[in-house]
Amino acid sequence: MTILSTLGPLLAALLVGYWVPVKTLTPERVARGLSQLTYVILGLIGYSIGALDNLASKIVIAGYQAVVLFIAITIIPLCALWISGKVFHAGASKVQHVDNHQSTRHALIDAAKTLGWVLAGVALGWLLKSWIPSVDELVTWLLYLLLFLVGCQLRQGNFRLRKLFLNTQGMAIAITTVLATLLAGLIAGAFLGLEWNKSLAVVSGFGWYSLSGILITGLGDPVLGTTAFLLDLGREIIALMLIPAFARINSHLSVGYSGATAMDFTLPLLGKVHGAEIVPVCIASGFIMSFLVPVLIPLFMGM
Repeated sequence: MTILSTLGPLLAALLVGYWVPVKTLTPERVARGLSQLTYVILGLIGYSIGALDNLASKIVIAGYQAVVLFIAITIIPLCALWISGKVFHAGASKVQHVDNHQSTRHALIDAAKTLGWVLAGVALGWLLKSWIPSVDELVTWLLYLLLFLVGCQLRQGNFRLRKLFLNTQGMAIAITTVLATLLAGLIAGAFLGLEWNKSLAVVSGFGWYSLSGILITGLGDPVLGTTAFLLDLGREIIALMLIPAFARINSHLSVGYSGATAMDFTLPLLGKVHGAEIVPVCIASGFIMSFLVPVLIPLFMGM
C-alpha cells in the first residue's frame, strides 16, 4: 500500500469536511454522529480482532507493546516539555488544590463504554469468526465518513489557523510533544522489534484513542491498532490524574502531556489549574496535534 493510496483518500475526507460547509450538519448532529459512528467502527474493529487466529496471544502482545510504549512516551516527552517550559518561561499553576475526581470519573465511564463496544465486537468475532463478509472494506468506508465529520467539527470550532499557529506557547508545546513522542516511539519500537514506520504510527495518536486505534486497524493491522487504542486510552486517563501535579511545575508539562485532548476533554481541568489565560494555548496545542493524527498515522502506515 503506497503512501498516496493510504493517505490521499483519508486526508481528502478530512479536508472536505473542514473546507466545505454543509448546512444540515449542525454542531449537535456532527457531535452525535461522531459519537455513534465511533462506537460502530470500534465494534466492527473488535469483530475483526475477535476473528483472528490465536486471539489470546495477540491480545497479550498488544498489551505488552502498549505498556512499553506508554513508559517511553511518558518519560521522554515529559523531559522535553520540562526543558521547553524553562526555555519559554512557562508559568506554573498557583492553585494549591484542584479536585479532579469528577473529570477522572467521567474519563473512566467513557473508557468503560468504549471498551464495552470493542469487547462486544471481539466476543461476536470469536463466536462467529468470518460470518460477516467484507468487514475491513466496510470499516474503510466508515473511516472516510468519520474523518469527514472530524473535519466538520474542527471547522465548526471557529478556529482560525493563522491565529493558532501564531500562538508561540501553543506551537512550542505541540512541536515539542510531537517530536519527543515520535523519538520515544522509535526507541521503544526498536526495543519491541517493530518496524520503524509502525513504531511512529502507533504513537501518533497523541491521546486520541477513539481515532488512533480505528485508523491503524482500518489500515490493516488490528494488533497494532489494539496497541494504539490501549496506549492512548491509558494516556488520557493518566493525564487527568496528573495534570494538577504537572501544572505546579510548568504549563508545558500539563498541556503537552494532555496531547490532542488539550483542546476539548482535558481543557476544563487545565483551565481550572492554570486560569483562563491558558485556554488559547491549550486550543492551539491541542488543535495542531488533533489535525496531525489523521495525517501522520496513514502517512507512516503507508511507508
